[in-house]
Amino acid sequence: MHDPIIRSVLLAELLSRPEPIVVLEAPAGMGKSSMLHHVARHFGVEVERGPALSAEVTPGAVKVWDIPPYAKPEPLADAFAAGAARIFIAKRPDVVLPGLSRALVYGNAHVVDPNHLLLSDAELADIFGDGAEAVRKSSGGWPLAAFRSKLAGTALIDFLANEMLRPMPATALVDLRTLLDGRGTRSKSEYPLIPFERDGGINTPAVAGELGTALDVVIEERLSVAAEAKAIAEAFVESGRPVDAILTFQRAGFFDSALRVFNDEHGDFFLYFHGPDAFERVLSGFPRSFALQTEALVLSLALQALKKGDVSRARRLLADRFGDLANDPEAVFSPRSVFSREFRAFRLLMLIYDDYFFSEELLDRCFALVAEFPIDDHLFRGSFYNSILEFYIRNRRFAEAEDVAQRAMYHYECAKSPMLAFYISLHRALIRLLMGDALAARKHAALSAKSLAEVPFESPNDARLQVLLEACIEYESGRAEPLSRFLSLEMDDFSHGEIWPSLLELALHYGSQALGSHFSTIAARSFLDRWRVYQVSNRQFQVMIEIREVAVLQNANRWQEAAERLNAIDSRIDRNWVLGSNQVLERMDNRDEMALVLAWMRQMVYEQPTWEGLDDLIADLMRNLNITDRQRISLEIWLAYIAKRQRNLTRARSILQKTFEDCARLGAIAPLSEERVLLDELISNERIGGFLATSLAAKQIIRKLRDSGRLSTGPGERSNLSRRESKILLMISEGAANKYIAHTLGLSEATVKFHLGNVYRKLGCRNRQEAIGTARALGMVS
Repeated sequence: MHDPIIRSVLLAELLSRPEPIVVLEAPAGMGKSSMLHHVARHFGVEVERGPALSAEVTPGAVKVWDIPPYAKPEPLADAFAAGAARIFIAKRPDVVLPGLSRALVYGNAHVVDPNHLLLSDAELADIFGDGAEAVRKSSGGWPLAAFRSKLAGTALIDFLANEMLRPMPATALVDLRTLLDGRGTRSKSEYPLIPFERDGGINTPAVAGELGTALDVVIEERLSVAAEAKAIAEAFVESGRPVDAILTFQRAGFFDSALRVFNDEHGDFFLYFHGPDAFERVLSGFPRSFALQTEALVLSLALQALKKGDVSRARRLLADRFGDLANDPEAVFSPRSVFSREFRAFRLLMLIYDDYFFSEELLDRCFALVAEFPIDDHLFRGSFYNSILEFYIRNRRFAEAEDVAQRAMYHYECAKSPMLAFYISLHRALIRLLMGDALAARKHAALSAKSLAEVPFESPNDARLQVLLEACIEYESGRAEPLSRFLSLEMDDFSHGEIWPSLLELALHYGSQALGSHFSTIAARSFLDRWRVYQVSNRQFQVMIEIREVAVLQNANRWQEAAERLNAIDSRIDRNWVLGSNQVLERMDNRDEMALVLAWMRQMVYEQPTWEGLDDLIADLMRNLNITDRQRISLEIWLAYIAKRQRNLTRARSILQKTFEDCARLGAIAPLSEERVLLDELISNERIGGFLATSLAAKQIIRKLRDSGRLSTGPGERSNLSRRESKILLMISEGAANKYIAHTLGLSEATVKFHLGNVYRKLGCRNRQEAIGTARALGMVS
């Protein structure tokens, strides 16, 4: 550069140095040549350019030497090192000047800090006046950018690539790439990044775009040479960018090196530290033949399939690599198992997604596995407890589930993995929701949100899990909008992601309940049918879906169809089994069988509330330690309903008051809305409703139910129909014949005909078809 500006402060610094050798070492565009021009003019000498000085050095002489780029200069003359003559030198950092290091060691040379070549604020103010601040922000004081602000485009890109970037070592290029990516992390390289970097950030934003383009071009050139590519990859490792290092190694064909970095980054736990996108890019970079030879990569590919909801693909990958025994839990967890501890730990994780009965014997074998991992192997130990957690939730052993959740959280926090900690907080909130404790669930949801916010990468599916959890908690408190929004906007993507049983149970329960309550029975059943198709191969999920459909039908007053669906479920549990179960109900521990028993009981409470011994069966079930608070609320409502039908209003009132106060304490009203058909009739009774209104907690719960549209006036009140007449009207709307109605309600056919006559008279109809049409028009039946 040959600008006419005399930088007097910098010039004075150069001239005042006592060392005989003064060196300006800086990249292109820093004004080195301009400063040498002023130095030469001060001494009345010429600037010499070339790989060597033109004449012999004489004592007392002053030389000004501008070494050209890419030159191999001659060694410094001894006269300079001895102090017999002075010399001012300008060179680029990649130019090696023989003799300079010796002079520096002996204190006979000084290399000017390249930051001093940047224009200071005072210099910018003198030169640019009012525009100084704008120039400083855009150029960072880099003379080239400050004085040639219009330089841009291809010309600037070529200049940056040829004059500044190509001479840089691999570590400097990676440091610059890291800087432009906004990470601010540097490797151990001491190569200066002036003028582009200052205080860990971009110093020259005006040229950032062209710099990024030029940098990509230069790095792309380096990657075409195997040795250079390896150097770039190692530099990425040193800079803390393992994903880029792996991708670079893969591109150059160094798959063993890529695998080394992958294993250093936690192997099949790589996903939880770098995110799903990086996980997918890294795995796709390994050839299939190479991947299938490596256990860590096969397990990672299987994990990738699980995260996408493709369990069958995960099983196939394991079978292809390890044989058919890999999918036999008895063989995998046998005391004589031939599989590695890492494989067995992963296979335990996979059991979460399988429709497999987890016996106590198998559980004991699995607990023996944890002893094989070192105490400080926090990822494996935490994941072991994480896997066991799901089985405890599935079997409603919530106390043990809470214990292993705390253990898993400890290990994940020690491993510094916020994503895995997020899963544990999510599970703990889910446990509380299943128990019916919405207030405690909200606390754990706040912790899961905190962990998710600490995850350093995007994870859309996990973000959807958090949204679903929060929507379900809001639904418990009476706000249906968040859950409705999730079901409308997020459910498509959610259904194609990772699904485990307890999570699916949450989605099925709240999704079908919300759609059935606030939209229609058709919407709720369509929602369940969608999951029925998706989980067609998993019987465990199929039973869960069938039971939820029964609940939807019961809440829609379609009791005959609900009974037909119950009878169609392939299980030992049926109406006769429930009626003859006696003390068996106290000892039940199977989740699905428990849900099926509850569905049958709700059906019988509605159809035959006066059946002798029905309240005793409910009492037996309430003594079961595996019953959750949510289920207990339903059982208490049934007992209150039976008490009312038996004309024991005092008992009905006391039961309901306790139930409503419990719901207020737990912050949950969704279990009540699940029983709205029975609850409507109870609260509409003046003696019961009036009594509940005297309790502040019960009054608040009733108001929330009414405000959220989950408690309404029954069809009998809207049309002056009696309870029995309303029930018969509902049954004929489902197509039930008089004989079926008589059998179901325990009446004679003559009595059924009598009640039907009353229905026709009160609705102003002449026959069954007109009654059904009128009832549908009035919203009395769906």
